[in-house]
Amino acid sequence: MRLVQTIVLVLICSSTIMAQSNQGGISGTVFDQNGAVVPGATVIITDLGTQKVVTLTTSESGSFSARLLDPVSYSVRVEATGFKRAIIGSVKVDTATVATVNITLETGTVGETVTVTPDLPLINTESATTSQTITERQIRDLPLNNRSVLDLAVTAPNVSGDAGSEDPGVTGDQPVPGFNLSLNGGRPGSSTILADGVNNTGVGLARAVVSFTPETVQEFTVQTSAYSAEFGSTGGGVINATTKSGTNDFNGVALWYHRNPKTNAVPYSIGNGPRPPNNLRYNQVSVTLGGPVYLPRFGEGGPMLYDGHNKTFFFFAYEPRWRRDFLSQTTLLPTAAERAGDFSNLVRTGSGWLPTAIAQRFNLASVGPANIFQQFNLVNGRLVPLAQTCTVNGVTTATFCQYPGNRIPTAMIDPKALDLLKFMPPAGDYFVDSGGLVRNYIVQRFVTQDETRYTLRLDHKLTSKDNLSFRYTKTPAIGVRGFGSDVNGSTGVFSDAKQFLLSHNHAFTATLVNDLRLNYTRGVFSEDFGPAFSIMGGRNLATELGLPSLTAGGMPLFQISGDNGGNAGYNAFADVGSSGSTNNFNVEQRYNISDIVYWSHGNHAWKLVWTSTMRG
Repeated sequence: MRLVQTIVLVLICSSTIMAQSNQGGISGTVFDQNGAVVPGATVIITDLGTQKVVTLTTSESGSFSARLLDPVSYSVRVEATGFKRAIIGSVKVDTATVATVNITLETGTVGETVTVTPDLPLINTESATTSQTITERQIRDLPLNNRSVLDLAVTAPNVSGDAGSEDPGVTGDQPVPGFNLSLNGGRPGSSTILADGVNNTGVGLARAVVSFTPETVQEFTVQTSAYSAEFGSTGGGVINATTKSGTNDFNGVALWYHRNPKTNAVPYSIGNGPRPPNNLRYNQVSVTLGGPVYLPRFGEGGPMLYDGHNKTFFFFAYEPRWRRDFLSQTTLLPTAAERAGDFSNLVRTGSGWLPTAIAQRFNLASVGPANIFQQFNLVNGRLVPLAQTCTVNGVTTATFCQYPGNRIPTAMIDPKALDLLKFMPPAGDYFVDSGGLVRNYIVQRFVTQDETRYTLRLDHKLTSKDNLSFRYTKTPAIGVRGFGSDVNGSTGVFSDAKQFLLSHNHAFTATLVNDLRLNYTRGVFSEDFGPAFSIMGGRNLATELGLPSLTAGGMPLFQISGDNGGNAGYNAFADVGSSGSTNNFNVEQRYNISDIVYWSHGNHAWKLVWTSTMRG
């Protein structure tokens, strides 16, 4: 028998560090006016939003404990023979937190009612966990720059770093929400992020897989130290969010969040130069509605087909977003003559190769030769490398021969090169940019992001002892970075995620309850070329030009920016195509089943957890 007990204990201890929950509880002790405990008292805990009721009886020591309570507000009513009925109007249960409520009864009859203000302890005696709950009021009232609730995590003690977002920038910053937060001195990427008690932490990068707007989150708790063993997989702390659900009253939000360059704050800069413009144009619409489920009877009189009051509730969020941002950068493009192979009358300057007249207009001196040398011969339609020697008038030198007149013969120009140059925009007039360099083209680097997010939650009271909950969240964040044109480094940044959650809560008795949760989470966190030339099914610039390719879509890089020579000549914006070094594909998915049993006996509360996870 002892062996069996030992095995069971080992299994329990080994599993409790592997699953989590966002639900909390209410516990406490009932006393009489003399400070003696009151056993056998009836404690009725009622959800103020849905009227769901939990009924308990105090133990021999006068204590009670209700677990698996959603993090909302409850009323607590206590009745005992020989005492007045005591009512506490509102007790807030925070995410993953047990509220301690001790109640003192007055002598009298149950027919008499006393409204009690609970003596809430300054220190939570249920747990030594250091935590702070970011409330719905804070989420609703505090301004959020990128509409992500994770920004509020840095308002909690022992939290630092950058919350990040799912919005890719114009340049190379990556959308990794939550990854760079540091909890309790832990390294970035070592924290655990939960949503409704299920793991919402990425596998490849410890970022939030699915993200939430302020309109879809009820609250979230940040735990930074001495947390329960069930959260033992974290290396820093735990961010545990609870999404909104419906109640007996209809509640909703309709908002339009807008930013544009005319009203944006100008970024701060150091130095005497002009401050860069803020070109962000951002529109976010959020329409949410929650309440009881009603199914009307159409075409006939009489009662409703279904009335979900006190029984079935819904919450739905529809959130489209449109985002545009850009910045201007300058480059030097070859002239029409250079594209045709004519490099005569060029001067090599500190701004690059310029026509002589342009160099004189801007008072630029030569900084070196601007000669074009023949390094290949055309043999049977193929370019064959030459030896690095040149013989002129019988004199041989260890260098290539210069093309006569600094012009490349038309026969030496590959027709594919002429086809390729069609993708390069024509040069404009010359000007001096903010860096003092002569340029002839302005590149508009940009990012576009159009998406629609959805959240649906359903809660149903199946019986007095069984409650079902379902949530579906989809956050298809896909941004496209432009590098001037589709064939000049355009990048698709994918942060597309969805999550399904189904839970069943069953009360065997008032002191023995079970919580079963099934969830599926999938995230696509990748970089590819822009949609037009996506490796996964877009156009292929190489095959269009008659060149070999290893992928179905995509493009090679034709680098014109290689001859800077220490001078500010052609930069990357003059290139055609793009390098594949930034291409990566990370698709991760997680199937999880967890079961938590809560058992209260006397002064003790037991929590037994089992979970299984499969990743793909």
